[in-house]
Amino acid sequence: MRRFKPVHGILIVVLFLGTVWAAETVLEGRLNPTGFQKVSPGQDGQVHVDLAGLKPNDVRFYQFLNSSNQEVRFFVAKDGKGEVQVAFDADETCAKAKRGFRHEGEWVVCNKCDKAFKISEIKSGGEGCTPVPLHHQVQGSELLLAQNDVISGWRLFH
Repeated sequence: MRRFKPVHGILIVVLFLGTVWAAETVLEGRLNPTGFQKVSPGQDGQVHVDLAGLKPNDVRFYQFLNSSNQEVRFFVAKDGKGEVQVAFDADETCAKAKRGFRHEGEWVVCNKCDKAFKISEIKSGGEGCTPVPLHHQVQGSELLLAQNDVISGWRLFH
């Protein structure tokens, strides 16, 4: 019969900690299998997002990072009528979990509690798990976001 050596105990603890770290990384969305497009403000203080190719009931996810390393995630969607909807990839209730939303057809779904919201109703906002709308302007096929409007949502991500 073999004896249990201390090195085996250490290896078991390291393996357990590695598993916990990997699970936390996956659950918090840090691996980001869908991918966020990175955007940053231009010299005019505006974030310019090209809307070309954004079809009705389509959603794109973005990661904003400014020179102060303030990271904010948001998504841009086009509802069934062709109207652009923009919201932070977080909500007031589940923001601390940092899981955001996913896109399913004409819905965005909270990754923490699985509540679904129609893309066409994002602009109306609301309490609880509803996506927090982001003020924006559409000029032709370009979306303009003021840096200050984007930074206003930083509280949801830090």
